[in-house]
Amino acid sequence: MSGLDAIIDPEVNQYTRSYYVIQEYLKRVPVSTIIEIGASSGGGTTEALIKGILNSPSKGNGVRMASIEVSRARFKNLKERYQHIPFFTPYNISSVTLDKFPSEDQVRFFMKTTNVHGGNVTEVLKWLRQDIKYVTDNGFNENGIQKIKDDFNVKSFSFACIDGSEFTGEPEYNELPNCDAYFLDDIHVIKNWVPHRTLEKDQNYVKLFQEDIRGGSSLFCKKEIATKYFSN
Repeated sequence: MSGLDAIIDPEVNQYTRSYYVIQEYLKRVPVSTIIEIGASSGGGTTEALIKGILNSPSKGNGVRMASIEVSRARFKNLKERYQHIPFFTPYNISSVTLDKFPSEDQVRFFMKTTNVHGGNVTEVLKWLRQDIKYVTDNGFNENGIQKIKDDFNVKSFSFACIDGSEFTGEPEYNELPNCDAYFLDDIHVIKNWVPHRTLEKDQNYVKLFQEDIRGGSSLFCKKEIATKYFSN
């Protein structure tokens, strides 16, 4: 397999602080709804989220968790891996519609102004075309986030994990306003560059964690949650 159907190792794993920070947050803070974007085969953030929920006082009672993975091959592994978890629902869909992907000119401009990925525009544009082709070829041009909102009958989530396509972090964040907490992976590249910096400036949120290995990751929560559960 190649491209999006290749099975890859998780970047958030037991050797990264973020893997344990996610679990610690969910052990401390009661949650009812979780959305994860970019679950892959379920060995990274998915595993951390589920472990955190199972080790929380609720043990998963009253919790609903949705995980999006657009790759058919990775989704198959994800679904099989967690089929025994009653609060977990996997979705093999795109998080946002194709019109939310940036244009090639927008990617060129962003890379010119930030020099992310070492300024290797040719390679990054190849990733963009690959992502768009996969969504198109598989008929996934739908707003997956909105579908999950409708299925869960919610407008916002207790916890949102954004770690999908390199090119959709900002539109995904825009589709997920007013969540109680956000975990963002790849904050120093295109994916979550804007969401991370937007939350840093938002007076309603507190940054609980930032890790700068790989592309970086961060965890933010509402100020009142930080005061109640993380003030000590």
